[in-house]
Amino acid sequence: MSQTDLVTGAYGYSGTYLRSRLQAAGHTVRTLTDHPAPDADIEVFPYRFTDPGALEEAFTGVTTFYNTYWTRYEPGGTSHPQAVTNTEALLTAAARAGVERVVHLSITNPDADSFYAYYRGKAAVEDLVRDSGLPYAIVRPGVIFGGPDILLNNIAWLLRQFYVFAIPGDGRYRLRPVHVEDLAELCVRLGAEREDTVVDAIGPESFSFEDLAATIARAIGSPFRPVHLPPALVSLVLRGLSLVTRDIVLTRDEIDGLMAELVMVEGEATCPTPLTDYLRENAGRIGREYHSELARRRPLRPAALTG
Repeated sequence: MSQTDLVTGAYGYSGTYLRSRLQAAGHTVRTLTDHPAPDADIEVFPYRFTDPGALEEAFTGVTTFYNTYWTRYEPGGTSHPQAVTNTEALLTAAARAGVERVVHLSITNPDADSFYAYYRGKAAVEDLVRDSGLPYAIVRPGVIFGGPDILLNNIAWLLRQFYVFAIPGDGRYRLRPVHVEDLAELCVRLGAEREDTVVDAIGPESFSFEDLAATIARAIGSPFRPVHLPPALVSLVLRGLSLVTRDIVLTRDEIDGLMAELVMVEGEATCPTPLTDYLRENAGRIGREYHSELARRRPLRPAALTG
């Protein structure tokens, strides 16, 4: 009999790759989501965080729970403290249903004392995972690239659209990009294990932010004209750009997080794909269209959900 796994947000960005990887391995996949695909080919349950019975039903018969649930920013959506509470409801339901393992997608450098609510929330959720009683793997990616990613694609879009490229501060702060397919493969591999573990999902290359933008510009054949500006001014410019894109391009906390190297981890790579290889192979496609985070977050009507 096929093993049944549950992926939260199986039609979201990282969830899509997890779903595909599990299905390729012969697993049956179901999901909890507010964003099902119109042609969903798996069993879909809506998020009902205040209904423990409904959540437990979604987890009944599930072997491994792959948790991608989170919220990027709060305006018009779920707050980070509420997302922590919602995740606790998911873990409680999974434990009650007899799920055998949870693979939780976290973030590099979570910190309960961080200035950034996103990272404080991620640290709180990791504590919940550890205290859930479920065997666990916590996977900590930094900046994810590949497919319809947000940050790197939109850097390329900005480079294609504008004469200059605004860089907050000195641009020397570093990041360690990881390919989304490598991340999915790592998660599925850890899902088959039974030891409790925490793993940084990091690629083989690190870049300063300015070098990253320059590398993308070279790959797509766009001129690179950096302009170094105070973070507050870059944030103001991006607010204006948000009116054009109808999206939140980058928040001030995200700018400060980049500058604090929250997406940088030292150590041996756990994911093999170099960003430079990916850019070379996808130069003609990346940045041709702007990828909107807010457009992805719009929930479908409840009638579109089953389960």
